[in-house]
Amino acid sequence: MTLYIHGLGLHHGPIDPETPELPDLKNKLKALSGTSPRRTDRFIQLAIIGAHQAAAVSRPNPQTALYMTSGQGNIMVFDRVVRQRHFTGNLTKPADFINLAGNTAAYYVAAHLGLEGRNLFLAHHHFPVQMTMLLAQNDLQRQTEEAILIGAVDEVILPLELGRKFLGVEKGLPLAEGSNWMLVKSNADGALAGLEIKPECFSEKALKNFLSTLTPGTRLAFSRRFSAAESRSLQKSAPGCERYHYEAASAYHETLPLYVLNLFLSRENGVLVHLDKSPDSCRYLIMCVDNQQSS
Repeated sequence: MTLYIHGLGLHHGPIDPETPELPDLKNKLKALSGTSPRRTDRFIQLAIIGAHQAAAVSRPNPQTALYMTSGQGNIMVFDRVVRQRHFTGNLTKPADFINLAGNTAAYYVAAHLGLEGRNLFLAHHHFPVQMTMLLAQNDLQRQTEEAILIGAVDEVILPLELGRKFLGVEKGLPLAEGSNWMLVKSNADGALAGLEIKPECFSEKALKNFLSTLTPGTRLAFSRRFSAAESRSLQKSAPGCERYHYEAASAYHETLPLYVLNLFLSRENGVLVHLDKSPDSCRYLIMCVDNQQSS
């Protein structure tokens, strides 16, 4: 099934390793939306910033559902609570205790945008973005929802070396915080682009067979889990297709795939196929966006 994208919200904040300080988000949020909700932390502020931008492109109906995901969730509030209880012996601050719940950020986003529909926070160990999009695709296909606002939010863990160890990535890899959102519907009228998420997990052989069927001129984006050699090998299976080099415009966070799709749609025109894989290289997932008809 093809979904139709009606709004995009991008926030991508690479952290400078020389001066690893997190920029103030309260002022950014207030400048963007005119408000700065009380009792919020950085994770919640990140979520609202990205969602507000998506809603500014196409104002969602109050009954729009909200499906949010994250690689690690609100990890910094968990760190604060642990320090309060086990290192200083203090009681947990009430706002921190409330914000420990995974869907608290989704609640604040819905309140900010005036949404009254279904509100979910989803987690997945390897493919948080793809699994959230598959759920949205399924619910739109079954017509249980008419519109869904999808969001993917990650904050940075400081110090950066601790963050890299926590994420299991190589030493020195640039890290970023991100809040990327997409308003999707089953209705094509006025859409910015089409979106399709392949529901099956591909083997390497099946993936190469799929790539061989792509139309020349299709762009390929490989997740950061692929080595340079793996990317080159797979690209050979797609003659006439060019690689989409998003890496120079981004740093790593776990829900980066949604940022890559949004970045392409905001800057490029054409068809993009995004490829991702499990750490054991046994499963491959595919997402496709097409804004050719919307140019």
